[in-house]
Amino acid sequence: MHRPTTYLLALLLLAAPVLSGCNKVRARVELKKGNAFYNQESYAKALPQFQKGLELDPAATFAWRSVGLSALALYRPGDSRSENKEYERVAIEAFENYLKDYPKDAKVREYLLGMYVNSKQYDKAMADIDQQIQQHPEKKGELEGMKVNIYIQSGQLEKAAELAQQVSPEKRSEMLYSVGVSAWDKVRNDTSLDATGRERYVDLGLTSIKQALDTKADYFEAMVYYNLLYRQKADVTLDEAKKQEYLDLANQWRDKAVELRKKSQAAQQAKPAA
Repeated sequence: MHRPTTYLLALLLLAAPVLSGCNKVRARVELKKGNAFYNQESYAKALPQFQKGLELDPAATFAWRSVGLSALALYRPGDSRSENKEYERVAIEAFENYLKDYPKDAKVREYLLGMYVNSKQYDKAMADIDQQIQQHPEKKGELEGMKVNIYIQSGQLEKAAELAQQVSPEKRSEMLYSVGVSAWDKVRNDTSLDATGRERYVDLGLTSIKQALDTKADYFEAMVYYNLLYRQKADVTLDEAKKQEYLDLANQWRDKAVELRKKSQAAQQAKPAA
């Protein structure tokens, strides 16, 4: 009574390797089609081909890179449409899956970090950088500079300023300058800030720019923003004597910036022609 069932089961077991092999062949066909579309920059056509190839052969994990790159090519940062959010999700998932088997691919890790930041998944971005610091302590300075930029982009300027003081000396002035510029921009454009909030960010910006200038005395751009921040400081101050004091300081730093630019231009003109 059980022989037909047993016989059918045996046939299925024998057929399984054959079907698996057929799927691998079909998967390679789909992946090859995807590569052709990708090379033609037809990313919307390439993406489903790569996905189909992975469905047929989930072991072809190298193809997750192609899925991620195709979705990344179609993705537009800041676009909130559902189609774009799906490209965002697909790209992130694909790069995460790829890195499970190919964790040393630095370029794909860079793409994934960019996607985390663009999609405002800042906690994931920070966790990824912390993991990289553990794996590559020799790159700590560079990676912490990236963390400063993420703190700035996420609006956490106090944390950005604190960390910027700890990065390598060659990067420190640039990071502190970025914090100062972002503080100035926030005071100028964030209409939700009350008077206390505006003053707090002005002071944060002034402190950061001063530290940048302490590190790099001839920092022209920092001088310009030191001037602009002192003007903002004057704007948020009610005391008329203090207001004039801050405007005087602004003018001093403006003049220093102009003088530095003149010296730089004169030095360039004095150079002999190549």
